[in-house]
Amino acid sequence: MTKLQDQFLEVGNYLGAKICRDALWAGDRCNWLGPSMQNLGTSWGPVQTAYGPDLYSGTSGIALFLSHLYAATNEKIYRSVARGAINHCVSRVEDLPSNVHCGFYSGYTGIAHALIEASEQIEDESYVSKALVLLQRLTKDESNIQGLDIISGSAGAIPFLLEVHRRYPSDFLLALAISHGEHLLATVNKNAFGWSWNTLGSERNLTGFSHGAAGIGWALLELHQQTEDDRFREAAEEAFRYERHYYNVEQENWPDFRTFVSQDSAASGAIPCGVAWCHGAPGIGLSRLRAYQLTGDEQYRQEAEAALRTTTKMLTIGDHGRLNNFSLCHGITGNAELLIYASQVLGDKQYGPLVNQIAESGIEHYLKLNLPWPCGVPGAGESPNLMLGLAGIGYFYLRLSDAAKHRSVLMVVPGVRDRLDTFQCT
Repeated sequence: MTKLQDQFLEVGNYLGAKICRDALWAGDRCNWLGPSMQNLGTSWGPVQTAYGPDLYSGTSGIALFLSHLYAATNEKIYRSVARGAINHCVSRVEDLPSNVHCGFYSGYTGIAHALIEASEQIEDESYVSKALVLLQRLTKDESNIQGLDIISGSAGAIPFLLEVHRRYPSDFLLALAISHGEHLLATVNKNAFGWSWNTLGSERNLTGFSHGAAGIGWALLELHQQTEDDRFREAAEEAFRYERHYYNVEQENWPDFRTFVSQDSAASGAIPCGVAWCHGAPGIGLSRLRAYQLTGDEQYRQEAEAALRTTTKMLTIGDHGRLNNFSLCHGITGNAELLIYASQVLGDKQYGPLVNQIAESGIEHYLKLNLPWPCGVPGAGESPNLMLGLAGIGYFYLRLSDAAKHRSVLMVVPGVRDRLDTFQCT
């Protein structure tokens, strides 16, 4: 390791110790209290709550980080707390609503991912068996009642099911992935300028990775890669064409059609564009980089480069724009993932220094000053979880210490372990 990589690992170590300190134990299980956004009647606001089992904000996501941190440091406390978090999430899977069972960030597939990752990092093969049993339960769910998007629906399930099928071949895994692809084909909305899906009930179907056409298109493209069924490739291409129709040339970005965002912008007549993994250029850029990788289509590369320019601009506008949210979902660590992935796919080393600069700015502003790290729940302080909080921030620093060992949780690409990541700190 370089000195810089050692420094980044130490940040992960610091954040992991803080998370372990705050764990609340009951027997062999542990959980955390932290902020979560909930409907308070007339508006949404943060409340303190115990966490569920999901990957996005629950105990399986925290377990994933701690198991990777154990593998990097050999500190036994991380293994112990990761086991406690896994015991909790496995015991609470029945709490998840049936319509999100397939979801990667909200359902069974994400929990299974955390179990399989933990099996490797803390060397406990029993977790693979638990993961496969959990995935087998998905065969009992009707796919037509499941959500559609990357966060809680079929699109998030497909790439992960393909990855597990590659590593632990079983007919039911491929059949499940195909059934979720069929679900997406059955629910598509078609018009003259592309295909899209109604994922959140907005007036216009969303662009973007987490809830929009970019993420669904990516999943369908992965399914075509495995099955060679041209229906899935056509749907993916039409999903990207839908977003292309709304592309804002001046902003080099894609509009955010969520209802509350549209209402806020109605007076000005302008539809804003997001700049986050979940909505806007950073997440859409990930989908286009992977599309370029799979197809070699230069149009996807050009769209990815536009997303990179927009994301880079956001990450270099100064402390006010960069440092108020370090979360993976809609903060700067999630945005930096586009730069890391671009380095790998395009073989372009220009993005590495900026990623390192972002990481070092966190150290200077928060670690050295012993200040709370800004997380993804507005105005609520630190959160311990993966996509909105400290576990995700810590995982980002682990990624920088060794990207080959700690692969992205923002886009699980089937077969990525066959091609070691090439991004390295300099």
